[in-house]
This record gives sequence, structure tokens and C-alpha cells, in this order.
Amino acid sequence: MKAPAVVFPEPKRVEIREMELPDVGPGQVGIRTAFSGVSQGTERWALMGRYYRFEDVPEHYPCSPGYQAAGVVEVVGAEVESYAVGDHVMTMGTHFAHPDHKYSGPMQASHAGYLVADASAAWKVAPEVDLAAASLFHMAGVSRSGVRVTKVQPGDLVALIGLGMIGQMSAQAARRAGARVIATDLIADRCALAAEHSADRVVDGSGGNLEDAVREERPDGADVVIDTTGISSMYERCRDLIRHEGKIMMQGYYPDPISIEFHPTHLTRASVTFPCGWDDEENDDIADDMKTGALRLDPLITHRIPFRDAAAAYELVVEHPEASLGMVFDWTGA
Repeated sequence: MKAPAVVFPEPKRVEIREMELPDVGPGQVGIRTAFSGVSQGTERWALMGRYYRFEDVPEHYPCSPGYQAAGVVEVVGAEVESYAVGDHVMTMGTHFAHPDHKYSGPMQASHAGYLVADASAAWKVAPEVDLAAASLFHMAGVSRSGVRVTKVQPGDLVALIGLGMIGQMSAQAARRAGARVIATDLIADRCALAAEHSADRVVDGSGGNLEDAVREERPDGADVVIDTTGISSMYERCRDLIRHEGKIMMQGYYPDPISIEFHPTHLTRASVTFPCGWDDEENDDIADDMKTGALRLDPLITHRIPFRDAAAAYELVVEHPEASLGMVFDWTGA
């Protein structure tokens, strides 16, 4: 069987290729893709050849980006008892029957019209949940993992910088843990969405000041600062926002080195975490929270793009990252 899929043949090139898929084997399910979610930070750096900056870059191509998708089960392999044809599921992606294809880092080829996945790597979604929202489930997973690793506590004041999808999800995850979240971004539309769906208080960074808002509520500083911008120089700002023995979470993906001036951090007694990835143990809870509305993903989707327009979508991601928030590929007709 063949299906269309997004492929990065080399850095800075995007193609839609007909890719051969393996048969659905024992312990696996075949999924007709409805939507696949774009992780705009990770996929931008992979497309530009900067995700693998410490390695031999050409060795990572051709590759298939993406690590989150949602669809409908069409084939149930032998020995699978937990799924039936017609179930709605979310999963990481697939592998193709192409021996020279690469799946570096988190890349799992989720941007494909059909997915063959291990049943253990798929999670049921209630029929009433928007599959476009479900296709962004790992955005929530990454953020919940960061909150867990950083040990955000009930009653903490969290200052959050950057309201892309990871920022929005981090704000929701911190509130779910019982924290109060003050968030900021320079993009007004993102601030408006965060004020409605993600944070307790939002400061438009184009005219307001996060530092002033934090000191107004906690003169000694925030308990936790979360940075999701991916800007390496943001560390110093984070350090200056926390209280004595506060915590800093560097939640973005940072293609450039982060420099830390030891002495001010040393005097602050800061704890700094560098979360990576997600905890799949959270996925059933994520599915439940989407069903109940406790997790708000669907109102944050600004772009539902036909899969054949993937090249134009990535051009938007690279050239105008401020122009979109949640982005998914629509696989109708694949």
C-alpha cells in the first residue's frame, strides 16, 4: 500500500511523495489519517538543518517530520484486542518500507495519509473530540512533562514567556498543577487567546511589562519561570524574574548555545530544568481532558492546511512564525 507523505529530502526542501507502507502486522493497527499536527519549532529547525547541529547533518536526510497525528482505525492486526475498526485514535506516526529513510530525533513520519502503528503507541479519543485538536496531543504532552520535571506546585506563581503552542500548553499544564500563571508574548492575538484559554493573567509584551506584573503580585519574584521562546539569550531574563531558590524551566528548543553567568545564578540558588520530550503515560489523561474540555487545544488552531500545501505551510513557519499558532495538515482525499 502507498500513501502520500511529507518528506524533507534535504535541508530547506519539502516534497509530497508517494511512500510505500508495510503491511499491518500482529500487534499493530492501520489508521486512516484525519489530521497531523505540526510542531512548528522542532520541524522548522529540522527543515533548516539546524536540529542536528552537533552531528553530520546530511546523514539525517531524507527524513519525514512530525510526531503527532490522529485518525480512524481501519485495520486491526492479529493479537490486538483493545481496538476496533472505526475507533478514533491519536498516535506518533509510522515507518515506511524505504530502507534509506531516516527518523532522527523525535521524527516519526506523522505527516502521512495512512499510518501503521503499534497498538501500544496509539491512544483512543472520544468520538466527540475534534481530531484536529487530537493531532496536537504531544504539544500538551511536552508541556505536562516539563511541569512534572520542574515540580510546579499548587500555589506557585509561574511567569511564562512565549505563547506559541508549547507556551499555551505549558500555561494550561501549570494551572492544572494548581499554579497561578502570568504569561507574556509580543503577539497580540496570542495574548488574547491565552487570556481566554490558557493563563490567569496575560501581559501584552508590546506595551506591558511581565516583570512589573510579577513584582506586583510577588515582590520577591516568581516561584517558577518558564521560557518557551527558543531564544538562548532569554536565560538571564528568566533568572532575574525568580525569587531566591526559585526555578527556571528552559522549555523551548534552543538551536544556539545558552550562556550562563555563574555568579548571579549561584547567589539566587536557582534550580534550572531542561525538559525533553513527553511522557506517554499522560496520553490517556490528555484524551480525557480533551473530552471534558479541561484541555483547550481546538480553539488554538489557527491553520488547517490541505496536506498538498505543506511546502507553503512550512514557508509560513520559517518566514513568518508569528502568523500562526496551532497548525495541522488536513489529509482529506489522501
